[in-house]
Amino acid sequence: MPDITSGNIQLRPNEIYASLSNLIISIVTQADNIYATKSELVDMARVDGSMYGDQKIYVATDALESHSWIQDSAQATNVLAIRRAKPPKKQTVILDVFRQIEVTTDEYMSKRAWGTPEAFYGFTEVVIGWMVVTKRIYDATTYNAFIGTNRAAGAAQNIRIQLPTDANAESQARLQAGAIAERLANMLVDIKDIGRDLNDYGLLRSYNPDDMLFVWNSAWVSRIEKRDLPTIFHREGLMDKFAQHTYPPRYFGEVNGLSVTVSDGSTIRALVESDVTVAATGTVYHVFAGDLIPAGVSLVESGSIVVPSYTVNPNIIVKVMHKNSVPYMSAFETASSWFNPKNLSTNRYLTWGHNTLEHLLMYPFMTIEAEPTAAGAAEQTAAEAAE
Repeated sequence: MPDITSGNIQLRPNEIYASLSNLIISIVTQADNIYATKSELVDMARVDGSMYGDQKIYVATDALESHSWIQDSAQATNVLAIRRAKPPKKQTVILDVFRQIEVTTDEYMSKRAWGTPEAFYGFTEVVIGWMVVTKRIYDATTYNAFIGTNRAAGAAQNIRIQLPTDANAESQARLQAGAIAERLANMLVDIKDIGRDLNDYGLLRSYNPDDMLFVWNSAWVSRIEKRDLPTIFHREGLMDKFAQHTYPPRYFGEVNGLSVTVSDGSTIRALVESDVTVAATGTVYHVFAGDLIPAGVSLVESGSIVVPSYTVNPNIIVKVMHKNSVPYMSAFETASSWFNPKNLSTNRYLTWGHNTLEHLLMYPFMTIEAEPTAAGAAEQTAAEAAE
């Protein structure tokens, strides 16, 4: 097996003339590195930003009131009475996160490692192309990890289901699918009904079910096949609608606070792209949001969180959110470069900005999860490990 750790390429002796070496036929730089970034959610969430200003303000108002009316009563004849609307709710989304990707290339000394111009420029194009791909990875993983870990405050938006069990695995799958389907059916009714429970402001609202996104934990989708669902969910393609956004189990969890101080290497993942250091060895790792944090990394230092993280929760089945719940606002995105005439290299930069992620309190953001059981946790952990 070739040595892939040192980076050295050794020429092989010719089979006839041992004093000579066989030449390298070619060096091919693989360009098909990232098939997809699971960026559907963040792409739908993009809203306009600007380099002028740094805030977008969302204002939410409440319903008015009606009262009994009697003609010629004091109330009915008092045309000077003032009754203003309730003070509106205001939420500010701030453009305050800025990131940069940088890479150095050159067209002189590094060119000596390649046998042909095509091989050299193929490699350079792939390296430069990674800048755009890396940003896509950042956007998608950061947004997906937020969606999978964010929770609304209201109890009505945090729903636990007691799933039935059965000794027969197929029977249990059908029973559990039925319980989840029933809860989703009830939720659709609640969403369309007029009420105050499905937004954290407590404002009077009703929502269009077509505006809701169902973000599924793929481990649960795998367990609940279409054939296990009640007939009602096969009508009008409802299950296809529900399962159109399916994400790996690693994105679903609970945000860690100050009480979780050190990563365990098995369930704690990064909430944002970070450099992390294993305290015992000093080894530095770079992780994207959703990546497992190696064991022994200090998450809290001097009473402050230094590595934002979350612990995977295998019981989360699906997140149900309004399509406008979590805006992703861009400040700017610009590519720039600088040629260093002294060492003949080019520094290339990709710089951009976006808002701190938060869900708008005027919209629903519901979490449906199973009541935890030891057997269920083991099954879900195995499913996550297989991802």
